[in-house]
Amino acid sequence: MKVKRFIIVAASASDPGTMGGNTKIAIEMARHLPKYGWRVVVVVTSRKRATFTENISSVEGLQYREIADFAGNDLLRPFASARHFTRELSNAFADLEVGEDDVVFAVCNFHYEIVPLVRLKRRLGFTYLPSHFLFSPFILENLLRGYRFPALKYLALWFYERFFFRMAKRAADGFVVTNDSDMCHFPKEMQTRVFAFYGGVNVDQIPQGDKPKTRDVVFCSRLHPQKGVEGLMDIWAHVHKVCPEARLTVIGNGVPEYERKLKEKATRLGIAETIDWLGYVNNEAKYEIYRSARVHVHPTVFDNNGMVAAEALCSGLPVVMYDLPALRHVYTTGCVKIPFGDQKAFAAEVVQLLSDADHYASVAPTAEQIADLRNHWDWPTRVERFAGWLEGLHG
Repeated sequence: MKVKRFIIVAASASDPGTMGGNTKIAIEMARHLPKYGWRVVVVVTSRKRATFTENISSVEGLQYREIADFAGNDLLRPFASARHFTRELSNAFADLEVGEDDVVFAVCNFHYEIVPLVRLKRRLGFTYLPSHFLFSPFILENLLRGYRFPALKYLALWFYERFFFRMAKRAADGFVVTNDSDMCHFPKEMQTRVFAFYGGVNVDQIPQGDKPKTRDVVFCSRLHPQKGVEGLMDIWAHVHKVCPEARLTVIGNGVPEYERKLKEKATRLGIAETIDWLGYVNNEAKYEIYRSARVHVHPTVFDNNGMVAAEALCSGLPVVMYDLPALRHVYTTGCVKIPFGDQKAFAAEVVQLLSDADHYASVAPTAEQIADLRNHWDWPTRVERFAGWLEGLHG
């Protein structure tokens, strides 16, 4: 009997020292799918291989096949990058003898993964499983909701995404998204072949026992306008007026220019000295920080999952977030939902959690709830569910 192979194409994976949600999902697929009889092959560029190897120890049934990086900007040179990765993936698939018994999963929805894989699917007949983890908002939503994303850039991105999403969808045997709310983008007859992968939590990395609370409030995410970091600076300024001794810990990195903009704003608001910018922190070190904090803030303005909130809840922290429709059924325990954009109400809730022990106890997840959350979000559990769906899809 031929061994089942799950081939992860990760040309668009996060660079080492960063971690996008799509890459995290691919890493955990690679780590856990071999337990369910799959031989996993990660096809990744030379530069980005470390993103996987730094986060996965040796796993039986997991191998890597490196391809060459593209010498240039993938998005500014779309035709050249598509040709480059078509050539690289063609050679890699020939070496691996990829065929109709294999499942090929694409980590991202960029053209330089979609175009080559659609062409190779026609020739080789493998089961094609693309992903689309966040649908960008149309310009009207962007402007009316005040996301403050660069309007013209995101309008171009909206058209780019929709074009390549349709291309991938036509060729796909199945599809992976992040939230069941994204099913609206698929015809009814295809929805049984769409898997909503909500992400997970590395429960085994959470420190056991009580930890001293040496930090007040923690934020963890990629530093990007989508994550509401600029608004968080305004929120923290309101908190600082009432709780001048409180400190904010920021985990994450982003484009250097944007990081500089955030720190300049913190200086203008007079809160720079109350913020600890830690940069990229992952795995056990990240959970150590969670366990040492009292409150987690999740001020994202446009999202459909947000795994960091699950990480914080499983670490026992109460979470303050905006009331985004896509998150209402995802996070129901240990959270306070704030009307979208109400920074003063957001700050007031943080202040109350920091200063009112009774209120804190009423919001923070209980020991029983934490146990349930960990059972629900633990990565092995999440990948087991995906593996069962995959068996049904692949036959």
